[in-house]
Formats: sequence, C-alpha cells, structure tokens
Amino acid sequence: MSADKIDPNQFINGFKVTVGWLLNSLRKNDKTFIHSHGNRAVKGVTAKDVSEGKGFASEILRCTVSFVDSIDASDVYTTILKIPVLRANRIDNESPLSGYGIEASESLRKAHIFECDFYSSLAPLLSIPLPTAHFVIRDSSDSQASCIHMEDLTLKGKTLSYFDSVNLTQVKNFIRVLAKMHKNILTADPKQWQKKFFFNEGSMKAVLGMLEPMIPPFLKMSKREEAFKPFLEKYQKFITNTDYYIYAYTKAYKDLDLSPVLVHGDMHSGNVMWATNKDGDIETNIAAIVDWQTPYEGSPMADLARFLVMAADGVVRRQAEEFAIDFYYECLIKEFEGDARKVPYTAEKLQKAYNLAFLTQVFFMTGMVVFLYDSLDKQQPNKAIKNAFVDAAVLKALHGIEDLDRLLQGEMKEEIYEKYCI
Repeated sequence: MSADKIDPNQFINGFKVTVGWLLNSLRKNDKTFIHSHGNRAVKGVTAKDVSEGKGFASEILRCTVSFVDSIDASDVYTTILKIPVLRANRIDNESPLSGYGIEASESLRKAHIFECDFYSSLAPLLSIPLPTAHFVIRDSSDSQASCIHMEDLTLKGKTLSYFDSVNLTQVKNFIRVLAKMHKNILTADPKQWQKKFFFNEGSMKAVLGMLEPMIPPFLKMSKREEAFKPFLEKYQKFITNTDYYIYAYTKAYKDLDLSPVLVHGDMHSGNVMWATNKDGDIETNIAAIVDWQTPYEGSPMADLARFLVMAADGVVRRQAEEFAIDFYYECLIKEFEGDARKVPYTAEKLQKAYNLAFLTQVFFMTGMVVFLYDSLDKQQPNKAIKNAFVDAAVLKALHGIEDLDRLLQGEMKEEIYEKYCI
C-alpha cells in the first residue's frame, strides 16, 4: 500500500480525534473497510455533523474518506464518529454544556460510558437491529476524546422527525423488535446486565426543571390556550412531581411484580431508524435502534409508552393502544417458542404498567414543540408546511393530555391522582 496523502495529526471537527486515529480504527476494526479498502492510500477525510440540530449531548459526525486512486466523487467510504460535547473532548476547551454546570457534564460523561458498555457487552445479547460499534473510548485524556466509532447507517435507513408520525404497520414492527429484545434479556445471565445500568434521577430532575418554563411559550404557540389551560391548572403539581416520576420509573414495575428488562430510556422518533428503499424512501422495517446513552433496568412497558407518545400522532397512538398490549404479549409468546408459561407477565399487569409509563410522557409533548421549533424552522422553509406541522404537534399534545385526564379521573384516580396531583 502506498502512503496516505493526508496529515494524520489533523483534528476532526475541533475534537481531540485525529485523522490518523480514525484511519487506524477503520483498518483494524471495520471489517467492511478492511475487505473493500484496506490496502488503499487515503487522500482526504471530511466530517459533517448529521445530527440535524438534535445533537444536544453529542455530535454525530459522518466522516467521508476519499482515496488517492478514487475514480470519481462517489468512490469514497463513510463512517460515523459519535463524540460527547464535553469540554475535555474539544481542542478549544469549550462546550455548549458549559452554562449548565458540572453536573450536566458529569451526567453526559456517565451516559457516554453507559453507551460504550452497552455496545461492548450487551448489544450482542439482544439480537435486534443495532449499529455496529467498531471501537469505543470510554473516557477522554489530554490527547484523545471519548467517542464511539461506528458504522454509517445513513445509506440504509432514516429517522422520522418529532413532527412526523409512524403508521400502524411501523408500530407493529417496533413491538416485534421490542418483544425480541425483552425475551433475549429475560433469558440472559442476570450477571451480564442487572445492577449495571441505573435510572438517572439527576438527569430526570434536570429535564423536568426545563419543562415548566416551556409551557407559557407552548401555550402562545398553540393558539389553543382555552383548551389547554384547564388541564395545565388541574395538573400543575403533577407536571413536575419528581416523586411520581421516580416511582413510575424505578418502583412501579416492582409493585406489579413484573420481571425487569433493559429499557432503552429515550425511545423517540430520532432514535429509531427505518429501512429505506432504493429511492431513499422510508419503509416499515426497522434498520436500527440507536443512541443507547440512557439504558436502565425497569418496566417492560416504558419504551413502548415513550415510543407511542413521541413517535405517533394522537390518532395512530389511540388506534395502537387498542391492540398494542395484546400484540406485545403474543409476540413475546412467539419469542418463547409458543410456550406462554415462560412469559413472566400477564396482559392485565402489562396494561397497568403501560398506563403508569404513559403518564410520565404526556407533558413532555408540550416541551418538545418548543424545544424543536428552531430545528423545524431550519429544515422546513415553507411557512405553510411548518405551521401545519406545529398544528399537528399541538393536537397530538392535546390528545395526550385528554387521555391522561381520562385515566387520572377514572381508573387511576385513587392510586395516582389523589396521591400525586392534589
């Protein structure tokens, strides 16, 4: 192999990751690169942040490698670097998290370590669509950023935005993958995963603290203040009641005597990649579930509740909730080779667990509209389409709050409303 025509000490996108380190990782760890390009000299490496404004905690850099003997602009190789936006990882020692204090940086550092440990030890156990992690660096040093080097899935799949909605076929495919993941974790050696991934109460409290200030701008943006205000006043205490959230995330499944599973922890639209066809259009099969920074041991219904609230509009969510629990149970039986005796749950208890998890997600819909509005503004220059997306997201939030009210004034009034809302 002839020599590379690039400075190996060149840093990538302002992070303490050099071109030489990336090429070394590709040539040692990426089987596809080794097979197709291992003996080719490299001419250049460029990097682009493809997180589309959603990379608050990490930058997702799509690195394009060109070769000395490339025959045209398409004769390149692409790979992904996921790098936490920590000061220690930056050449300039600056970070967008600087204004959030040491706790935010430490939470992100731990989240990155969780994700590294997930890919290193648990990913092979789950047997579900996941990106291949070629190499991980858990902690930064003076000369090297913490990061995850992984395969580029952008040619195989796409994510939906919060303002889009999945359809019912996609919901069923998601439930199938969820059931497969749960069966594999339930039958794994507990020593491999239990007591290793914990729910981050500090991060949850920080996020709840960010939610309340977003409600006034949401109301203004919604143009439906008269519809939302009665609910928001009734549930003012509940919206940021950390006691309920901690109970729902860490204790409720124990009270229901449900065997714990590994929970992804942030199963929203941006973390589920859907397969694409030859024209680049999204299909209904899952290409990969990504962003494993917040896994924890918890309820089998936690990820389903977040997915339906965040990824589906009100119509699709309500339709899905008509069959989702029974369908999940049936899928889990199939994963246990048709032996229902091996399933450690009942549909009745799963429904209760779903309802408890659903309540934790609803009010975040108000914050999501505000938080993601600027990114929508950049991605959608057509004002009429942008306004239609916002209107749909507002209606989605209203449907969620209506359903929360129905539960808390109905079957969950004594158990939850009277304890946490008054």
